[in-house]
Amino acid sequence: MKLKHLTLENFRACDHLDLEIGSRLTVLLGNNGSGKTSVLDGIAIGLGAVLTHLPSVSGITFKENGDIRQFNNVAAPYVRVALTTAEGLAWDRIKRRDKSKATAKATPSPLGLKSLEAYLDEAVIDKMNSGEQYQLTMMAYYGVSRAVLQVPLRRKGFPKSHTRLEALKQALEAQSSFKSAFIWFYNKENEENRLQRERRSFDVTLKELDAVRTAIGSVFPDISHPHIEVNPLRLAVTINGETLDLMQLSDGYKTLLGLVIDLSMRMGLANPHLDNPLTAEAIVMIDEVDLHLHPSWQQRVLADLLRTFPNTQFIMTTHSPFVVETLNNHLKRHKLGPGSTGDKDIDGLLPLSLNDVRAYRMENSEKYPLIDDETGLVDNTLLPHFNQINRLYDRMRDLEWNQKDD
Repeated sequence: MKLKHLTLENFRACDHLDLEIGSRLTVLLGNNGSGKTSVLDGIAIGLGAVLTHLPSVSGITFKENGDIRQFNNVAAPYVRVALTTAEGLAWDRIKRRDKSKATAKATPSPLGLKSLEAYLDEAVIDKMNSGEQYQLTMMAYYGVSRAVLQVPLRRKGFPKSHTRLEALKQALEAQSSFKSAFIWFYNKENEENRLQRERRSFDVTLKELDAVRTAIGSVFPDISHPHIEVNPLRLAVTINGETLDLMQLSDGYKTLLGLVIDLSMRMGLANPHLDNPLTAEAIVMIDEVDLHLHPSWQQRVLADLLRTFPNTQFIMTTHSPFVVETLNNHLKRHKLGPGSTGDKDIDGLLPLSLNDVRAYRMENSEKYPLIDDETGLVDNTLLPHFNQINRLYDRMRDLEWNQKDD
């Protein structure tokens, strides 16, 4: 499952928004309060219907207060989120202002959830109940609170086993917790250690843990040997030959590493039957993907995530010019074709097809496409947005030169 289109009606500050979603990447740029996060929240509410229909997990829905748009201190009759997938599956969720006849009359006829639930029954639930093989599409939402990692201080109360659907537990809550990933890693590492003792070989590994290790190594080439230590209880990694507690790392490391571990853990848990669970389909939303990252990391975070999770659809917001302008390099690389150019830096770039990417500037909950139809690149409308500081510098430089000339 991959998303193709989002519609928001009367959602928070948004009157009406239709947004086409890229099959691999959608980037939303804008100032604070422009509506970027509301788009992610709306998608999460729409996808919440998926989790709610599946057994043992529950998805988010509209808040009791605050999601219905207000204008001139009057609430709109309804709020609506509608999603359409690339396969043509469509559904919506509607919350009315009240139960009056006037409100009901002002509310459009819903698509409802019938087609979505029928799809989930056939693709997941019926196969799960009959013991057939099935692939579970992962969904996850990482808000800005991901910078605050929650690591348990003791092992008391740890569950001993995990089910596939646990991969979706609290997956769409932007206030993501690292605790579940930590517990899963702890249990899987113990399972792997038991297998190694039984077979008397350290070469025995679990595919799910290998997926996490692979993901970490792909995004962080300088990090190796992620493992749990118990005295004290902590997740440790090796950087430049030194073993460090995850909580000792910088905010940039913690923020991105926590996301990579959590996502790869969920993908391994969701589809353990795959040779490489990281290749499963997933829909992942990331608010402020540049959060706490050094500019050099901001320039490669898109490629690192897309390369590590090759069938994941990423929908992300950013304030960073490095993230957005780097997108042009990936789009341009695709135009050069798959062959070698003889330039090491260019050949190392991940090609991104224009058909797979969408980029928008958000302002007052309205979208403005950033990719020029003729060039297939992010156009120069970004330059005024990013270059105010540079223009001020140029004006001061001109004044300085004029003073010298005088």
